[in-house]
Order: sequence, then C-alpha cells, then structure tokens
Amino acid sequence: MINRINFLGQIQTIQSKKNEHFQTKPMECDCFVKSANLKESAIKKAKEIISEELAEKNLETGVIISPDGEICQISTGNEHSCSFDTRKIVPNALLIHGHPVELPLSSGDIAVLLATPAGTQEAIMKDGKFSRISKKTQDNGVGEYRQLYYELEKQLNLMALDKLGIDYKTNYDDVAAMGKDYIEYATGQSQEDLSQEEIFEKLEKYGVDTNKTPKDIAEKLKELMFYQLLLNPHKYDKEHNCILDNIDTIKEFLETEEGLQIRHNLVQKAAQDYDLIYETNLF
Repeated sequence: MINRINFLGQIQTIQSKKNEHFQTKPMECDCFVKSANLKESAIKKAKEIISEELAEKNLETGVIISPDGEICQISTGNEHSCSFDTRKIVPNALLIHGHPVELPLSSGDIAVLLATPAGTQEAIMKDGKFSRISKKTQDNGVGEYRQLYYELEKQLNLMALDKLGIDYKTNYDDVAAMGKDYIEYATGQSQEDLSQEEIFEKLEKYGVDTNKTPKDIAEKLKELMFYQLLLNPHKYDKEHNCILDNIDTIKEFLETEEGLQIRHNLVQKAAQDYDLIYETNLF
C-alpha cells in the first residue's frame, strides 16, 4: 500500500482595527522558482545517471522524482527491466527509466503509471529518443497493477495476432464444443454423436439463446459452467489460449519494425482509453 503524504495546517486571518491603515512591502516569494529549478536539476541529474548506465552497461535504471525536485529512488535493473518501489511514488511524481533498445513504453510501464499516484512515466534511450505518457488530472491510481498489466499485455498480443492473420475470435464451432461439454456436465452422459444442430436444440432447452453471437453464447455457457471452470478458468477463453499457442511467434513479430509500430499503437490506445497524454520522437 502506498503511504500518502498529507500536510495539515491552519491559516489564521489577520484582522486590523477599524479605520487603521498601513502600508506593506511587496512579498519577495521565490518558492515556485526554486521548486521549478530543483525539479529541472533533478531531471537533468536523473537522465545523466540513466544515460551513463545505458552507455556503459546497457542496463535499465529507474528514477523517481517528486514534484518539488526530490529524487526519491534510484534503481538499476537488467537489460530488460527495472523496478520502482511504489511506496516511494508520491502524488504527481515523475518516473524516468532507460530503454537499452529503442522501444515505446511497455505494458508494464503503462500499468505502473495507471496503478500509482505518479503523474508521468517516461522512457529515454541512448540517442535522445523518448516515449512519455502523462496523466491529465491527478489521481491515486485507477486499478490494481497486475490486472492492468494483464489487460494491456493481452491487447498487445491480440493486436499482433491481427497483424499475423491468426484468428482468435470465438465461432459457432467453438460454441458447439462448449455446448457439448455443458450438456455432458448437466446429464452425466456422453454427447459424442450429437451434431451441431442437435447440440443447439438441447441448449435452447437449458435456456441458452443460440440465435445470439458466438461470443454471447460462449459467455452464457461460461456462466452456466461456473463451478466446473473454477480450476481452469481459461479452458474456453479462445483469446487467452490462442496467445499461449502462438507466444513465440508473437514475441518474434514484436521485435520487427512492424511490431514496433504495434507497440506504439498500444500506447496510443492506452492514452485514449485512460485519458492520458502520449508524446514520443520514435516515429
């Protein structure tokens, strides 16, 4: 859990005596200027540290910077990732890390921003390239990291399958196979010899509207087989299973130029879905 930092204080009004007049000197307040300069200095220092690790060791390093310019954490990872201590991510913090390879922000990078009070997540690369997303309004996080990461990574993989021309959408054959299993569960009898038409006729008797789309029918059958699916919730999740069956092909594709564009499209979609600002000079 992220510990919030609160400032509690009281401001008392100054009351003057009736008809009493006095002149005050203009206040010379440079707090904002100092804060801005401190943050700029912290960002410069962070980028120097990150760039040095990229140049000398090809490692990812992450830095958390508070809105007032305090460096809250420096963490060096490996060639593929680095981690942030979410307890040190204060509201509207800036998260900066290095990417040894010229890639847009990853599903994990986006999920960290969305799941924490951070205001901006930025990846920088060796030649001055960057990928950055920022929240338009401050929040304490819009979801749990693991679920956000899973959803974003699934979107990326499905976008790759689309480009590869691999079908992952549920069809009537898939529904018929699910329906046969459900009838077997319900009756305790084998239904191997049933045709698709006969399966659908029996499903209608169990309250399943087979005139709906395959996806809707599948969702209804999953509801009916809730207890049977507790130990294997992805048994009939065609998207999930298709990703697993083609994971090596997907990974290889995402390393190509076309795959780079798909990664870029994912960040664009996330920015649109979660009302973020996306900036990059990779393209």
